[in-house]
Amino acid sequence: MEKEKKERWIKQLKPYRFRIIWTTLFFLLALLLLLIGFGKTLVLLIFSAVGFVIGKMRDEDLDIYSLIDSVRSMIGI
Repeated sequence: MEKEKKERWIKQLKPYRFRIIWTTLFFLLALLLLLIGFGKTLVLLIFSAVGFVIGKMRDEDLDIYSLIDSVRSMIGI
């Protein structure tokens, strides 16, 4: 019964998933800006991005060259 409810919720929210994700992301960003200021938020975002890149390298067993290629393809260079 619990699994059916979860699947029903997922099915209902799937068309709105990116709106939910981006709204939540920007809400958290605005909250950080208000609470700790622009400079500290920027440093936090930079460290988070570096952590994401390192995690991606470890998860996908990438070396630095294939990582650079994947980042280039993400940003369209």
